[in-house]
Amino acid sequence: MIPAYRCPHCGQGLVEHERDFQCAAGHRFDRAREGYVNLLPGGRLKGRPAGDDESMVRARRTVFDAGLYHPIIDAVAAAVAAVQPACILDAGCGEGSYLARATEVTGANGWGIDISKSAVRLAARRHPAHHYAVASSYALPFADGTFAALINVFSPRDFSEMTRVLEPGGIAVVVTPGPHHLAQLKAIIYDDPRQHTDRADVRTGLDEPNPERVESVGFTLQLDDPVLRLSLLEMTPFWWSTVPERRETIAATPLTVDVDVRLSVYRRAATA
Repeated sequence: MIPAYRCPHCGQGLVEHERDFQCAAGHRFDRAREGYVNLLPGGRLKGRPAGDDESMVRARRTVFDAGLYHPIIDAVAAAVAAVQPACILDAGCGEGSYLARATEVTGANGWGIDISKSAVRLAARRHPAHHYAVASSYALPFADGTFAALINVFSPRDFSEMTRVLEPGGIAVVVTPGPHHLAQLKAIIYDDPRQHTDRADVRTGLDEPNPERVESVGFTLQLDDPVLRLSLLEMTPFWWSTVPERRETIAATPLTVDVDVRLSVYRRAATA
């Protein structure tokens, strides 16, 4: 199936024009100057936060451009390449680095959605060949069975929605923090740091299916550059928990930091 956006108001397919997207019911969505489209009803998702802000997104871009997370980015691309997809959806695409590498490895068409307009704008500027929309992972703006592969990295996720947009036999590659992820940063931020346990950025009431396989991706970063130390902190939710005095400590102190994540592959059952 060739991907096409679905109208968030009526569910009909959106037809792409030079400057906008329209459905048969007359709902219209302008294309931004950077090429993306905002498909949140009313331009926002009522009752939910607007995602990562500009500074958080740019901090993540700084970390990725420095190569610090290349082992994770490459592991995601390798997992996706196993199914040789024609089209990949990154549900929670951020600034686009994971989708960019996956499409580079596979030659697939890239589609990305994120609730953060700042993230989508940055992704669309750097990767104009991809298709980007501001949208929610809880209401993916695509028809059933559209994608052979889906990526979800450190992002909210709804397994029923992910499964719905996957082709039969398609896979979802989900990356979550492992128990020791960024432990040295947490030891500075918190008086009583705890190991991470993945919880529920998964929507309440929906059971997580069993993954087809799980692998650990772990490595150590030597962070001598204060800009990279603060960027690594700022790209995470830990930033908001870190008081100014401890941010200053992180800026002033060369650190060795462990990266520990879990990569899980889920497969939609193939039809008979």
